[in-house]
Amino acid sequence: MTVPSYEFLGFAAIVAILINLSTAPKWRRLVFLVANVLFVASFTLDPRQLFPFAGMLALGFASIKFVQVRKSGAGFAALLVAFVALFCWLKSYAFIPHGWLLPFPYFVIGMSYVFFRVMHLIIDAFQDALPDRVDLLSYLNYTLNFTTLTSGPIQFYRDYRRAESDDLPSLSANDMLRGASRIVVGFFKVSIISPILSSAHASSVALLGGGLGPVDRAVDAAFMTAIFPVYLYYNFSGYTDFVIGVATFLRLTLPENFNNPFVAEGFIDFWGRWHITLATWVKTYIYNPIAISLMRRAPSRRSEGYISVIAYFVAFFFVGIWHGQTTSFVFLGFMLALGVSVNKLYQIVMIARLGRPRYRALCGSAVYAALSRGLTFTWFSVSSLWFWCTWPQVQAILASLTAPGAVLALVLLFASATVLLAALRALDVTVRTAGAPFLNSAIAKTAWYTFLCAMIVSATIVLQAPAPHIVYRGF
Repeated sequence: MTVPSYEFLGFAAIVAILINLSTAPKWRRLVFLVANVLFVASFTLDPRQLFPFAGMLALGFASIKFVQVRKSGAGFAALLVAFVALFCWLKSYAFIPHGWLLPFPYFVIGMSYVFFRVMHLIIDAFQDALPDRVDLLSYLNYTLNFTTLTSGPIQFYRDYRRAESDDLPSLSANDMLRGASRIVVGFFKVSIISPILSSAHASSVALLGGGLGPVDRAVDAAFMTAIFPVYLYYNFSGYTDFVIGVATFLRLTLPENFNNPFVAEGFIDFWGRWHITLATWVKTYIYNPIAISLMRRAPSRRSEGYISVIAYFVAFFFVGIWHGQTTSFVFLGFMLALGVSVNKLYQIVMIARLGRPRYRALCGSAVYAALSRGLTFTWFSVSSLWFWCTWPQVQAILASLTAPGAVLALVLLFASATVLLAALRALDVTVRTAGAPFLNSAIAKTAWYTFLCAMIVSATIVLQAPAPHIVYRGF
């Protein structure tokens, strides 16, 4: 079952009706479990394909129970290593010999997101940081939550458990309106805007291999590099809007995953706005432990900033590797890690030279902020080449540009990003400052969402478009 799709909406509507028939937590949990199992079963007609996935869930639950009963550091470490190894094996990472892999197809959709949830539970169970003992029903509902299974967002267990409480408030009219509006906006992003951007990107890639002159090739390369992260944003944020809206009707509150990432004025700030739940998980379970461990070994205030640089590099190198199993994603991790760690190192150096007040004043400059946004977007765009390109494709792109063309493309990308993002930021500030009472009125909102619905339905009927493709479903 594809998310988002009309089929999924119908399925979620039935589940929402059943869940809201009773206020009893046990009823909601049982209905939700049946829905989650049916959702997983919709992806395959052969139950045997679910066995490896079920084995991963079983190991996760057994690990949680073990560390809750026996506080053994060695046992905890062994279980973490075993679970990570099982995940890498099932996801067929390139460093695993092909002969060791399972010789039959099996279900892997959502496995990466289940990995994050189970790792969170094992670690927090060992640290006594969970709100309560994890029973099997809550474990399955949390890990298999059909609104977040395929592509997140990554919710922490304590936040999910609020949906199973006895005093969960009933759905209000405002809740339903808010949920419906998120569904419409999300569907519009992934079914209308996202395909247009994807088509523009594909056309630009094809054009680069044609008979363009050197300057035209550089312009096309800059556009090709810039359009992909914009497409990825609308594709993934649209999916997130959609599932957050659907979850509202199930009386689930999912975390936000995006917060205007392209207004970020640094790569660290960018990852506080882009795929927020992934960045939060990585900060909690990779960055913080590394930083704390290194600070204990070098307890000096002067070393704290440089320790952060190292911890940032390791944490975001992991982010890249998580995205895929090939060396392209290893290099993606290197690029992301380099961007964040250099950003932190730059902050340390500038504060040392200027002092915090003068550095803060510099960051408040409109020109400096615009240049920072342009540089941040440029770095993410270039890094994203390894998100959608193989090494031969990257080599072909560079060969078609030659060195001067590649430099010109980077300059054009940075300059255009700086100007356009500054203009969009100024427009956004102007609209927010003005208040726009009419645009916030019920009449205007109703007209706007009606227009979006009409566009979605028209595109589906006229173009006979299939359910939208979500890029992050592949992870």
